[in-house]
Amino acid sequence: MTIPAQGWAELSQAEKRDRTLEAADRLFAREGLDAPMPALAEALGIGVGSIYRQVGNKEDLIGALVIERSKALSRRFDEATARPDAWQALKGAVHETVDDCLRDALTQSAWDQAAIVSDEVRTARQQATDSLTAMFDRARESGQIADEASPEDLRLLFFALREFSSVGSDQAHRFADLVLRGIRS
Repeated sequence: MTIPAQGWAELSQAEKRDRTLEAADRLFAREGLDAPMPALAEALGIGVGSIYRQVGNKEDLIGALVIERSKALSRRFDEATARPDAWQALKGAVHETVDDCLRDALTQSAWDQAAIVSDEVRTARQQATDSLTAMFDRARESGQIADEASPEDLRLLFFALREFSSVGSDQAHRFADLVLRGIRS
């Protein structure tokens, strides 16, 4: 689906960047990460040079998408940490993240590759990990997490689902429930 370029010049830099990231997200979901930059330019109704001015090269574009997702995860986990029932908050945040993993066109390898080449991506991913750990620790402090469990158990769940998102929603949530039962005290 092509987004008309009409008005592109009138958009702010932030609006152009947001529009580019949204279109890239849809394109990668439809065609995979091998989709060429000219296809993204066509979808936006602009020239390839405009994309490079907004987000840089394809590696930078994938990194920007990982950063946005990492920030969303940080917000989700921070909000869950602030909720009164630590276990229900953790459980809800895990299932929301499972849904994200199923919809996400970025594979775990893309997440990892982006972190290798960018300090900004590494920082955003670390913030998400720190937020996950804080949410997990709060549930542990409330006595609802087994001593042998760790935040890494949830990271492994998300890692697996990013790679094997084809299992479908019912099976993915069943898998998440099994992991949650395993970490519960």
